[in-house]
Amino acid sequence: MKTESFAYILSFFFVMIAIVFALSYTGIKESKDHYYIVTIEEGDSLWSIADKFQEQANLSTWEFITWVQEKNNLYTEVIKPGDEVMIPVKKDLNNLASKE
Repeated sequence: MKTESFAYILSFFFVMIAIVFALSYTGIKESKDHYYIVTIEEGDSLWSIADKFQEQANLSTWEFITWVQEKNNLYTEVIKPGDEVMIPVKKDLNNLASKE
């Protein structure tokens, strides 16, 4: 009985580890490949970037800023020149391929 319980517990932990890895992997590569990256310039703020791109993103200013903070792991609204942030504007991959 002890070996069966140990096997079940071990199996459970392996399944949980596999789920964690699967969840952490999904979406990361897709996000970086399919969304625009903006390099922050002097005087830029999340609010000014949201004002510039929110129409293309089809989000309110608040939704835009929240999305940027979550996807870029920003815990404040402070950004510095030279920082790169992913914004919720999808790249048109067909359009980009034809320009190259």
